[in-house]
Amino acid sequence: MGTLKRKWLCRGIKRTCVKTVVVLLVMLNVLQLLVYLMHSWGGENAPSKFPPIVIQVSEKPWPHLPSFTSWAPESTVDPASCEAFFGNGFTQTFRVFESEPRLRMNLNRKSGLLDRSSFGFKEAMGAWTVRKDEGRLTGADVQTQHLEATQIEPLGEGSFHCFYSETLRTSICEGKNMVMNPEKIEMSEGGEPLESVIGRNEEDELPYFTSGAFQIIVRERGVRKPLFNKTLLQYVMPQGLIQEHTMQHLFEQIHTIPLNEVTCAQIVTQPVVAVTRFEYANLFHTVTDWYSAYITARIANLKQRPQLIFVDGHCKSSMDDGWQAMFSGLNFAKHLEGPVCFNHLIFAPLGYDTPLFKGLSQSIFCQGCSASDAEKGSRYQTPRLREFGEMFTSAFNLSTATHSPKEPRVAKVLFVRREDYLAHPRHTGKPESRLSNEEEVLEALKTWASQRASDELGVSVVNGLLAHMSMEEQLREVQEASIIVGAHGAGLSHVLFARPEKTAILELVSPYFIRPHFQAMSQWMGMEYHTIEMGSSEADCSQVTDRVDNILSGLLKKNAIS
Repeated sequence: MGTLKRKWLCRGIKRTCVKTVVVLLVMLNVLQLLVYLMHSWGGENAPSKFPPIVIQVSEKPWPHLPSFTSWAPESTVDPASCEAFFGNGFTQTFRVFESEPRLRMNLNRKSGLLDRSSFGFKEAMGAWTVRKDEGRLTGADVQTQHLEATQIEPLGEGSFHCFYSETLRTSICEGKNMVMNPEKIEMSEGGEPLESVIGRNEEDELPYFTSGAFQIIVRERGVRKPLFNKTLLQYVMPQGLIQEHTMQHLFEQIHTIPLNEVTCAQIVTQPVVAVTRFEYANLFHTVTDWYSAYITARIANLKQRPQLIFVDGHCKSSMDDGWQAMFSGLNFAKHLEGPVCFNHLIFAPLGYDTPLFKGLSQSIFCQGCSASDAEKGSRYQTPRLREFGEMFTSAFNLSTATHSPKEPRVAKVLFVRREDYLAHPRHTGKPESRLSNEEEVLEALKTWASQRASDELGVSVVNGLLAHMSMEEQLREVQEASIIVGAHGAGLSHVLFARPEKTAILELVSPYFIRPHFQAMSQWMGMEYHTIEMGSSEADCSQVTDRVDNILSGLLKKNAIS
């Protein structure tokens, strides 16, 4: 009996041991699962099958610009002033979504701000607040955290703010902790060689956003709803006269996504500016996009030049050099493997919503000047376009060459021409002529230059076939020009990159192409502008050379030629 008891006791001990081991193994597995969930994105983050790729670039610093003035908007800025019109009028903050519940409740009590659970008409009206003078998102606003290049911040709940300009009737919006799903954006890949996509429809290149193309992270489980309703969206991003307002459509499709459902194939920790382009191969329209991206980065108070992402499917163009030079990096939305998670994503207004475009149809008088000459509080002066021109040329490391007193002064006349070239997949390669006797005018200018030159003054004429030059070569010719001559065309947009105090513009205006673009841009730069109104598409060569000679004499009198 004693032996039997000892056997059962041993068996009981063994059974107890086995049970203990099983329980311990189960507990260990549960512990491992909990550790996994804690370190993945189920609690603070979302589950990811593979570690995401972290995208980081070496960010370029902002250059020193002689015409630069602070972009900290003052709440008292006059909406009808040139300072507001040219970009520093984004003075009203619209908090669409806040990331901190307790902070959000305090804000609601103090100023009746928009609660994220209700996007009604009255709440939308009550969501406006004025930005403080000290800078971006100060006081009761949520502070924007700009990440260092080596810092990787875990994704948490997002936020979304819009800075509205009463003057331009548009907004610059920025989101924190957002997700982009490229597969939910219907458009071409973008960035292809032009020759490989000849005949492609423009509709294929413009983005069409489906639900959840962009998402903002929320903590509540199971919460998926649009960030905007139509009433709120019309306040933040009015459609205006733009038939296909892609940025408004993008915002319409932004949805919330619970944090525990987020997965990231790639994470971008540095600030990124999202840009959608339309007429991307035209210099004038590209300039409006450049300007929009530039003021967006300034209004967002970015410490370095940001990366860009093209949310469109356009192919390569000759304008790409300008984008690459101005900013720290460039990518296409469709080139990224999604889902792509952004710590800080900023949306630039469309080029059609910039002062360079809207100013052509709105009666606003603005005179360009240097930052030192701008009178404080003046409604009619602006150094903003000069600042932008300096930014663009400095991005190519161009500086005005110094002149030796022993060398004769040189006056260069840049004759901007419209020559055959292939611009985009739907282009015939033959731009419409606005000056039928272009070659004749060029030869007349060359003859005049040879006769006008002397031992004290060199005079030359540059055959401005800009479409066949690199952007750097174009800028160099523009910077060295004393007089820029040309018929109405996008090439005259280079007025923004000329030397305002030392360059004059002569536009040859056909009765079939009367447009205000370059007269207005010259005024906004504070540059000397002249025009010859032709009776047809053919210019009188002697009239052109006589006018150029008079302009040159005026530049010499004010010592503008070195």
